[in-house]
This record gives sequence, C-alpha cells and structure tokens, in this order.
Amino acid sequence: MISQNITFLAFLYFVQGLPYGLQTWFLPVYFRSRGMSLSNVGFFKLLLTPWMCKALWAPFVDRFATKKSWLMWSMMGLTLTCVIGSFSGPDFLSQLAAILFLFNLLTSTQDIAVDGLAIQILSSSELAHGNIAQVVGYKIGAVVGGGLLTWLSDYLNWMMLFQCLAAVYVFAVFAAWMFIPSNPDHFHDDSLTPNTCSKNSEEISQETNKCDIDDHSMQQRSENIGKNEVKSAFLLIIDHFKLMLRPEGTIWIAVYVLLYKLGEKGSLSMIPLFLLDQGLSTSVVGLWTGMMGQVVSITGSVLGGVIMSRYGQSTLGLLKTLSVIRTIVLVILCSLISAWSSAYQIFIAPAVIGLMLIMLLISGYITTATFTLMMECSQRAPASVQASHYTTLATLEVLGKLTFSVVTGWITDMTSYSIVFVLFTCLSAVIIPVFRYAPSILVQSTSHRRNKSR
Repeated sequence: MISQNITFLAFLYFVQGLPYGLQTWFLPVYFRSRGMSLSNVGFFKLLLTPWMCKALWAPFVDRFATKKSWLMWSMMGLTLTCVIGSFSGPDFLSQLAAILFLFNLLTSTQDIAVDGLAIQILSSSELAHGNIAQVVGYKIGAVVGGGLLTWLSDYLNWMMLFQCLAAVYVFAVFAAWMFIPSNPDHFHDDSLTPNTCSKNSEEISQETNKCDIDDHSMQQRSENIGKNEVKSAFLLIIDHFKLMLRPEGTIWIAVYVLLYKLGEKGSLSMIPLFLLDQGLSTSVVGLWTGMMGQVVSITGSVLGGVIMSRYGQSTLGLLKTLSVIRTIVLVILCSLISAWSSAYQIFIAPAVIGLMLIMLLISGYITTATFTLMMECSQRAPASVQASHYTTLATLEVLGKLTFSVVTGWITDMTSYSIVFVLFTCLSAVIIPVFRYAPSILVQSTSHRRNKSR
C-alpha cells in the first residue's frame, strides 16, 4: 500500500516538473514554429543553469532553517514569479528570459529541500516506491507543463496559462504548510528511518560509523566558530564537501550520471524539432512528443520501480542491458533520419515516432533505477550532508543532460540532422564500458535488495 509520505512526495515532484515541461517541450516547439533558429532554441536552455549550480547553495539548505521553511518560501516565490510572468508575453524575450531564470533558481532550491525531506522520511523498504513517486511525479508535471500547455495554448492566452500555474503553486504552498511538520521525525517511527535501518553488509556499517565520527567532529567545529571567523566557515564548507565524497561508490555514480543521458537526451530533444521541420503540424508533434511520449516514459518509470521492488532484479545488470538496447534503437533511428524522403514520409514518420516512444520507455526505466542507486548512496552518508550529497549527484545528472543539449541546435545548424544523430548514437554507446568499473558496494546493494524481495 502506498503511504501518505510517498503520495505527498509525488505531488511535490509534480510541482517541480511544471517548469521543466514548460521549457523542454512547450517553448522550443512554440519558438521553432515561429521561425527561431535551432541555435537560439538550444541556447535558451542556458536559463536552466541554476539546476547545474544548485550544489553550491545546498549546504545552506542543509544547515540553516528547516526543509519546510525552504520549501514554503521557494514555492511562494514561484507563485509570485508566475503572476509576473502572466504580464510578460513571449514577444518580450528579455523579460521572459529573466522570469524563467528566476523560475529555475526557485525550483532548484525547492528540489534541494524536497530531496532532503525524501531522504529523511523514506525507509529502506520505501526507496523503490519513493523513486517511482519522484520520477513519475516529476514527469507528470512535465506533461502538464509541456504537452498540456501546448494543447491549451490554442484555447487560452499567455496570461491565463501562467495564472493557472500560479494557482497550482498556491495550492502547493497550502498543502506543504498543512502536511509537513517542523520536525521530519514526526512522519514515522524512528525505527524506520534510513539512518537507523539495518545495513546490507559489515563494510557499509563500518563506513557509516567512520562517516558519523567525522560528522560529529565537523559539528563540534561548527559550534566553535565565531560569527566573524570567515576562514573557519570556509573550512567548514570544505569539510562538508569532503564528507560528501566519503560513501563508497560516490565517484563512480558521479561519472555515470554525467554520461548516461548524453546521447539519449540530445536525440529526444531534437526529434520534435526534426519532425516540425519536415512539415508535421505543431499539434501532432506536441501530442506525440509532449503528451503521449511522456505517458510512455512514465510507464517505463513505474515498471522499473515495480520490477526492482517486487522482483529484486539487479539494478546494475539491467541498466547495462537497457543501455545496449537504447544504443541499438538509436542506430536504427539514425538510419531512418538519413533515409528521410518526402515521398516516403507517410511510412518513415510513424517509424521515427515509434522508435522515440521505445526510447522513452527505456529512458523511464533507466531513470528510476539510476535515482534509486543515487538515493541508496546518499543514505550511506552522514545525516548532516545527505541532502547535499544527493543534490550534488542530481546536479551532475542535470549537467550531463543539459550541457550537450544546449549546443545540439548549433551543431545541427552547422551540419545536418543526420550527422548530429550519429553523434548521439556514439555518445549513447560511451556509457556501456563504464559498468565494468562499478564498485563492489553497489553490486552488494542491489544483491541485498534482491535477497530481501525473496
């Protein structure tokens, strides 16, 4: 049975997904349909920079005030931003850019608070379902912010769309105020918290004890520094980041999340623009890539979480297998795009859309499995750095997805769709050899989950 905690987390992640869908699906199609170059459409994604930098202020969210306070203030700021945005139409690009940048700054801060809250309140048995809530909630938000807004834009003007978003944030503020206690321990019994649950090996236990000792030492230093001791405060931040690197597997996961979405994200961001340039209507492109595509991706995320929690499949083994299948799908997609002809469009277009849906299904599964690995690793970190640890890994994940997608439009303008999709395929294959170097503690973690499910 799904707990109240998981349901509420799903709602919070849904709220976070709204701006992502707005910028990933709605605005690119909207701008491209009005003649904006692929380069400028891609460069507009630079406004997502706060998501790549949020690890810089994650320690402040960890150490000052409560997660509830950060969550409440960030969502109130988002409400105000939506109201201002309703008076700044898409014809005023500079104003819209400033609003979207503030949108991302507030949403990324909200993300830090929600991730920290999730790590605190989810027990080890709830991790798989918790990550389903995270990924699926976020993607449903992206569907609403992207596909649904694209469809509604034919019936509602710009002001009404942003006022609808503001109403959602008002409801979210009220829900957070009512549901979240000031002390997160009130969510469930202390015996079920991640920090007191049994570990899967003696090695993990020893590692955690060592981290806790260091964590206690850092807390003592924190108590001893004076208000004006800037140097000591700087050392405290350095210690904070050192502690985040202590859990074994952190470096491997950091490298993995930087690479695993490079080819996939690039191709999925360019397929809608490619179909639009080949003469398909905006409504058709928005339906299949924005709404139906995300529904398929959500299905993959749910299947991934169910299989991991119910059948205990090896996360790393399945990730490797799915990465190979994803690369094969991209090879076929490359062939179809290279062979595109207006005479055969009636056959090739459905095939391209079908391959895109297969990739989205695989992507949903891979995302859920990856975020489960990330959260397991973060739970092995000391309590005072868990939110920062997870946020740093999540930031690297966003960095890997967005950095390349920013320049894909420029590369396409300079070359062609065929060449850029060959590049996507090569980038997708890069991640496969990385699995050979996965640390043993990650293998033990997935094996432990498999044994518990039996």
